[in-house]
Amino acid sequence: MNKKGLSIIAGVIGSLGIAAVIGGKSAQEKSNAKTHAALISKIHDEFTSYGKIEGTWINHETETYFTNNTKYTVYNGGVTLRKNGELEQYRLKIDAQSLAVILQEKIL
Repeated sequence: MNKKGLSIIAGVIGSLGIAAVIGGKSAQEKSNAKTHAALISKIHDEFTSYGKIEGTWINHETETYFTNNTKYTVYNGGVTLRKNGELEQYRLKIDAQSLAVILQEKIL
């Protein structure tokens, strides 16, 4: 096979590799979006009884959190509520595996 033929084959193989990487990221991004949507829904379900929810947020990156000699991988997040006409804000740490709120701290 000549150089031109090898270049074409290398280009096709390279394009397929790039497409596979992009496709993988797309699937991961979809999975992350579903996880974050589930987290927001869970926060809304858990905090609705506290007051009217004004807003929620979840950091997309996880971090390591230690409490009671236990190590967790957590998402950081928060919720803002309106209760009796006043705003209340809570900082949250959510276990990335079980999606359970493991820390709820009122900050305002």
